[in-house]
Amino acid sequence: MEAPKLQIKEELLLAKQSRLEGNEGRARVCARRAAGAAVKEHLVKMGTTQKQENAIQSLLILAQKETLPARVQEAVDWLVQRVNQDHNLPPDVDLIHEAGVVIKYIETDE
Repeated sequence: MEAPKLQIKEELLLAKQSRLEGNEGRARVCARRAAGAAVKEHLVKMGTTQKQENAIQSLLILAQKETLPARVQEAVDWLVQRVNQDHNLPPDVDLIHEAGVVIKYIETDE
């Protein structure tokens, strides 16, 4: 398995495990890293970016794509949103699911 694909899989597994352990903050970080790794690899293949970008930077670059489907744009928006002062996102936001939306889009767009 390619290194980026392995990283994505590991980050998603760690996100799910962290959620099961009650560590939602870590689950969010891992979900963002998984989506960011997928996007970064895609952007590098497309010649749009360099490998130096972090997960959030890669997601922000993807968000500028004019042809991005609305649902994927929404997922990216949630993934880059900062938590509130209590370190929470709105209760109905699941960043593991949102990361999956972005990853699926990247996989089908290649």
